[in-house]
Amino acid sequence: MTRTGGPGTSLLIAQALLAGLSLATLSACTPVKAVSPVTGRLDQLRMGFGLDLAGRVSPGCAASTFALRDPIHLSMYVKGATAGSVVSVAVREVGTDRLAWSEKRPVPVGHSYQTFEIGKEIAKGRYRAESTLGGQAAKPWAFVVHDKRKGVR
Repeated sequence: MTRTGGPGTSLLIAQALLAGLSLATLSACTPVKAVSPVTGRLDQLRMGFGLDLAGRVSPGCAASTFALRDPIHLSMYVKGATAGSVVSVAVREVGTDRLAWSEKRPVPVGHSYQTFEIGKEIAKGRYRAESTLGGQAAKPWAFVVHDKRKGVR
């Protein structure tokens, strides 16, 4: 019968247990805020040229193409925001990543709708709107600003 282990094995097991206890103590001393997962998310992102009575971009006014000087709005539903949460929106040119517009704002705890007025001054080009809640990004919204209105020559 073969015997495994020996005096060296006991020492290795003791060192492994000590290392495990040290790691457990370290994580127990870490502030809860530092290890808490990010909560909250952005939902129902909608970009468009008009707002409904509640101040949100309605499905009928949603768009991804705008003429110069058209109003451009981005609305979103913020779900599960925690104290101190901030929503930020950045509009960047596609290809160059040049920042064309940005805004950050604190949001109330819980659920809320937020609407950002990107404005009428965005130059002709291709863009993407990037939205984040507490650093957690939502899917970017691509859009185009062109120099002619439909039906006008």
